[in-house]
Amino acid sequence: MTERPILPPELPPQQQRSGCLAALGIIAGLILLFPMACVLVIFPNQITRNDLVDPIGLLFIGAALAGIVLIVLAVRRGRGPA
Repeated sequence: MTERPILPPELPPQQQRSGCLAALGIIAGLILLFPMACVLVIFPNQITRNDLVDPIGLLFIGAALAGIVLIVLAVRRGRGPA
C-alpha cells in the first residue's frame, strides 16, 4: 500500500486591492489631521494644557488620531501582505 504525501491546503488566490481606495483613505486621513496641524503651526506658543483638555481640543486631538490611524491602515492595506 503506497502512502500519498500530505499536501498543504491550497490557498485561495489573493484579491486585487484597489489603489483608489487607499488614496481616498490617505486623503481622508489628511483632512482629519489638518485642523490639529493648523492649530499647532499657527498658535504653538498660545496653546496651554487646559486648551488641550477642553472639549474642542479633545475633538481636534481625536480627529488627528483618527486621521493618523486611517493613513496607516490605508498604507498598510495598499502594500498587501508581506
